Amino acid sequence: MIMKTTNARHLFRPLIGVALVCAAAVALCAATRADAAQQAPFPEIFVVNSTGDGDDAFPGDGQCETVVGNGVCTLRAAIEEANAHAGGDGISFSIPTSDPGYSNGMWTINLSRALPDISDSVNINGPGANMLTLNGGSHLLRFFNVTTSGTVNLSGLALVNGEVLDDNGGGIQNYNAGTLNVTNCSLGAILALSDNTAVATSGGGIYNRAGGTVNVINTELAATSADGGNGGCIYNGGTGTIHVTDSTLSDSYASANGVTGAGNGGAVYNAGTMTITNTTIYLFDADLTNGGGNPGGNGGGIYNGGTMTVTGSTIYQARAVTNGGGIYNADFASLNIINSTIYGNDAAAFPAGRNLASGGGIYNRGALNVSNSTISGNSADTAGGGIYNDSQATGNVTVKSTIIAKNIGTGSDPDVAGSFTSQGFNLVGKNDGSTGLNATTDLTGTIASPLDPKLAASLQNNGGLTGTVALLSGSPAIDKGTSTTITGLHLTADQRGVGYSRTINKSNPNATGGDGTDIGAFESGAHIKAVSRKTHGTAGMFDITLPLTGTKVGVECRKGGSSHVFTVIITFPTAVTVESVSVTPDSKAPGATASVSSSSVSGHLVTVYLTGVSNAQRIVITLSGVSDGTNTGDVSVPMGVLLGDTNNNGSVTSNDVTLTQSKVGQVVSKTTFREDVTLDGLINSTDVQQVQSKVGSKLP
Repeated sequence: MIMKTTNARHLFRPLIGVALVCAAAVALCAATRADAAQQAPFPEIFVVNSTGDGDDAFPGDGQCETVVGNGVCTLRAAIEEANAHAGGDGISFSIPTSDPGYSNGMWTINLSRALPDISDSVNINGPGANMLTLNGGSHLLRFFNVTTSGTVNLSGLALVNGEVLDDNGGGIQNYNAGTLNVTNCSLGAILALSDNTAVATSGGGIYNRAGGTVNVINTELAATSADGGNGGCIYNGGTGTIHVTDSTLSDSYASANGVTGAGNGGAVYNAGTMTITNTTIYLFDADLTNGGGNPGGNGGGIYNGGTMTVTGSTIYQARAVTNGGGIYNADFASLNIINSTIYGNDAAAFPAGRNLASGGGIYNRGALNVSNSTISGNSADTAGGGIYNDSQATGNVTVKSTIIAKNIGTGSDPDVAGSFTSQGFNLVGKNDGSTGLNATTDLTGTIASPLDPKLAASLQNNGGLTGTVALLSGSPAIDKGTSTTITGLHLTADQRGVGYSRTINKSNPNATGGDGTDIGAFESGAHIKAVSRKTHGTAGMFDITLPLTGTKVGVECRKGGSSHVFTVIITFPTAVTVESVSVTPDSKAPGATASVSSSSVSGHLVTVYLTGVSNAQRIVITLSGVSDGTNTGDVSVPMGVLLGDTNNNGSVTSNDVTLTQSKVGQVVSKTTFREDVTLDGLINSTDVQQVQSKVGSKLP
């Protein structure tokens, strides 16, 4: 027995040695791969092919896979690999529809815990916020914590159900003075939460630490809140820089936790440098919701404690329980508002009347310039329904070519309160309670004799990316303004952008020194129109209206023939010249194509002929260098292309089939032409079959 045991030991010794050598070889191989990945000079592209949430098997080996050899690449694994690989990398997505996380045209990645910190430059390019969702579920997690000082690009993602406790940035935190670009994304149901301690949490959606740079483009932040701090959607730290463009911030709040004091800036809290352009901010609260005896929050929409410029944007239905329903501009802060609308905001007193509430639209204690803007429909429980300038602070307000009217405030100052500096061309409905708004070109009324600006009854989609309040016929603001801002900028368009020109006509009986443009953010008069035109056999030509910009795109539902051709006609109020014409296919539609075959300009008409336009996409036609002899700019015409979308809602469903069936046998006319998708001048079973074949398709 002893000999057998000894022989057995001798027998296994070489096998153990072989095993150790093999293990060492595997470790050496993995280390070599990791070293090679670290030293590789070229960026890696990691393709996520699973909605799973597993870690990478060997971060740094250059292979994104959760188990060696299984080929399964998750987002978590891709980030781990990108972090381990020196230099900027890319992460894209190609997840099959057979994946268990796929349902009804959308993939969902259910996260079990926070994703790894992003410690190196990376591009994470999702397929679209309507196609890929990162869901935090009930876990306490932040989606992205950016710790690199490099550049991180996030695009085409939806982030929902994120939450951090006693920390900042419920959705995304830019922590280490790097550059973060968030494009074509959506963030919703995200919270930076305090547990009622002395820890203040800020930046419900995005938190930018001092020194960092964040660009938010074409992105929606909704129901993102800072519970116990500042900036329900976005917080920008001192020396930080944020640019928000073509985006929507909505339905969020910044509230106090009962210990640290009130929450300021329901949507935005800025302590650094910030620009907000072509953006809508609405339905926000800055308040104290958890007791504590502290004063209520300021700045229902925006709290500015740094340097900020707001251009072409709308702030409405925001509420503060102290001052500044729409905007609070703090001591020593600088705020420049241009071509914007501040409407329907409210400064409402804290419960039990512990504090007063002033400045329904804007409360100012710093330096404030307002040019070519409309401030209306706001209310304050105390004073300055439109603008309140704090005389006890260093507040200085300068206004030019701006409407401040139809606001509500108690006492003698419903529209304006405090001292102002006027650069002329303003319209103030009730000027009681203020001084300085008395330039020769100012139009003012009083409580006893108010000046009616004749504005539309509500904020509406009048074109452009943001809502505006239109001037009605006979408004005293028409032709009485100037297109030159306080800072000397010449505005060629109103708040809605290119295509809605500031109409300069010096031959009219304008205000002295004015140029015939209208006071406020909205320019009345004729503007450009665009249509997609097709011929329906002997029934004739019919046009589909294409809104130039805005939330709803015009959808071309008719066939384009074997070459997929379309004709778009843009009509200007006056003759124009155009430098060039181009079309951009939809980046959210894989393999989308479109090109311009030719174009022509005839007086005030521009005709664009398109070819090779693939189905189920949103294209954008761009006219560059459009000039009417006075103004020059670019005009963009978006158009949805979705065969069979007869009810114009962006998707083809059984409702489109039913609608087309109901029109079979009817004459093709201006009310039925959409159902003649085959363009033969008849509505018949062929049209029904064509629509039926496209059920399930939709615009990205």
